[in-house]
Amino acid sequence: MKLKTSKLISLLVVAMFMATTPFYGTVVSGQGGGESEQAFDNKIVKRISEDNIYDHIYHLSEEIGPRGAGTEGEDLTVEYLKEEFESYGYDHVDIHEFTFETYAGEEITSYNVEAVKEPMKQHDSGQTIIVGAHHDSVPNGPGANDDASGTGALLELARVFSNTPTDTTIKFVAFGAEEYGLWGSRKYAEAMTEDEVDETVAMFQLDMVGSADAGDLVMFTADGEKNTVTDLGAAAGSRVSELVPYSELGRSDHVPFHNLGIPAALFIHTPLEPWYHTEDDVIEHISKEKLKDVANIIGSAVYQIARKDTPALEKSAVAPVPVDYYYEEPEL
Repeated sequence: MKLKTSKLISLLVVAMFMATTPFYGTVVSGQGGGESEQAFDNKIVKRISEDNIYDHIYHLSEEIGPRGAGTEGEDLTVEYLKEEFESYGYDHVDIHEFTFETYAGEEITSYNVEAVKEPMKQHDSGQTIIVGAHHDSVPNGPGANDDASGTGALLELARVFSNTPTDTTIKFVAFGAEEYGLWGSRKYAEAMTEDEVDETVAMFQLDMVGSADAGDLVMFTADGEKNTVTDLGAAAGSRVSELVPYSELGRSDHVPFHNLGIPAALFIHTPLEPWYHTEDDVIEHISKEKLKDVANIIGSAVYQIARKDTPALEKSAVAPVPVDYYYEEPEL
């Protein structure tokens, strides 16, 4: 794909920014003055409520229950997601219906639900960030952690960003049928136009981010290489939590976007909890502390590139906030 003139200009801006911005340990200023990013992070972090995320998880896992693709549980989930997004003031909430065949040959209809945060008209970078989670569970499990936790965090981030000035389009997408083989994210990625792919500079995937009995947070990429998303996630972690390592893993909704050439990463705690994909994946095992921590990190990382006082990104291997972080062998 050929870079547009505006994107070439923004690339030069990023290069100049990185060449002139001083680096102080793992925290640098977005404005080149060496001041802490914490003041900017706080505009997001202080507004994120772990209680709100927990309440979403309770509703999805306890009141709705199993949310397998093509079931009444999914229908109730889709309705809930749409109502929540609209209650935050999103005018563009779309339900994308798709069908797929199971290995047994049961054809199933499922849905992606998308809310779009438009940029400020006078400050539009022409770029897009996708924040995703899958809303389905395994057919017989309540899926409190997998993935009501990611869906709850997605909704809370959508609420926080709904009235936050940004120069970047942010698409909050709850994918269906992940448990059957990433069908929702695959269908979504397949439907993207060439321009939409070119404009999308980062994809953050939230999957299983709340279990008290899982391990530490890791950022997984499909090829095991650093990219813009892991750079931003590591930098945000160093500012609002702790440094987050990266590793290699597919098996979640970041993969179809990686296959399009979009920088993408999965945020998940590993090793996994012992009740993964069982009927014991219930609200009692959810940690509010972990929910808040992950939402803080992703919220800060997204804001770093979405706020109007930072330069636009290119789909490069280096984000505007350099930080030294490490590879960790996957442990699932």
